[in-house]
Amino acid sequence: MAGLYLRSGGAGDTTYLLLHGLGATGEVWEGLTDLIDRDKAGRWLAPDFRGHGRSRWEQPYTYTSLMDDLIPLINEASRLVVVGHSMGGVVGLMLGGALPNVECVLGLGIKVSWNEAELEQMQALSRRPVRWWSTQSEAIERYLKVSGLIGLVSPDSSAAQCGVVAADDGQYRLAADPEIYAVGRPPVAELVQAARCEVMLACGEHDKMVSAGELSALDAVARELPSLGHNAQVEGPEQVWLLANEPLENNLESP
Repeated sequence: MAGLYLRSGGAGDTTYLLLHGLGATGEVWEGLTDLIDRDKAGRWLAPDFRGHGRSRWEQPYTYTSLMDDLIPLINEASRLVVVGHSMGGVVGLMLGGALPNVECVLGLGIKVSWNEAELEQMQALSRRPVRWWSTQSEAIERYLKVSGLIGLVSPDSSAAQCGVVAADDGQYRLAADPEIYAVGRPPVAELVQAARCEVMLACGEHDKMVSAGELSALDAVARELPSLGHNAQVEGPEQVWLLANEPLENNLESP
């Protein structure tokens, strides 16, 4: 899909592709992009997936379509480090199996165990009509709740405000298309095995979506981030930044 909304910055040989989770936007990476800029570590790209944030609503919503949208942004990157949260981590793993210039993938908070009730709930959410609120504050409150960001970012921040959209009549809705919830169960184990690059999986100690034990069972390097929850990239960007550099440093030092 042409015209993904993209935040970018930095410069250098390494490109960090930062992929947000279901229902969120690229603004969730602000803490990490500040660290990349501080360390002059490279270029960074933080797109809004199709159907999210300031990108267009456009079907189909599949992991493959989400990945294909990114190819024009990164096909000229010589050294690519992908950091993806939840759904974005799944897309990152797909890129790691598809592109030769992906050096490593760090997947944060990827849910790997799904039961039928959870999958049915996702399908039900995808069929719900768009809901409207009369005030921006009401819509933002809902966005922060469904994205797991309530209490983590200020309602006045750009990270919160980019999660909602105003209509011409003064009402507000969430920026994410409800139909994105039909994306389905990701084949995480298969994607880990198919990756042609270094893979590290991580989750917060208090992540209710996935545990470090579940990630370790996927035959990948797994890390648990102390004191953090599901949105580790927002809660503790410093810890995530250390992990993002760990596989890269190991790879560069190897003969």
